[in-house]
Amino acid sequence: MAKIKLKIVGLPQKADTLQESIVNASNTQEIIQSIETKYPEDYYTFNILVNGVGVDTKSKNLHDGDEVVVVPVMSGG
Repeated sequence: MAKIKLKIVGLPQKADTLQESIVNASNTQEIIQSIETKYPEDYYTFNILVNGVGVDTKSKNLHDGDEVVVVPVMSGG
């Protein structure tokens, strides 16, 4: 597992919303699963940046010191 800096931007304000922290994760899929478990809103998709670069896949491997930014995108009407 890699020790990474995680930032979540734009999640609707909740008292316990994680905004920035250091977490352990092997890949971006683990991060998304953790967010979906804690905030089970089925109308989110996620834009993910690793070290400032957008990634196309939810399963990019992570390395110690990586910075991951997750931007939930709400859809629906």
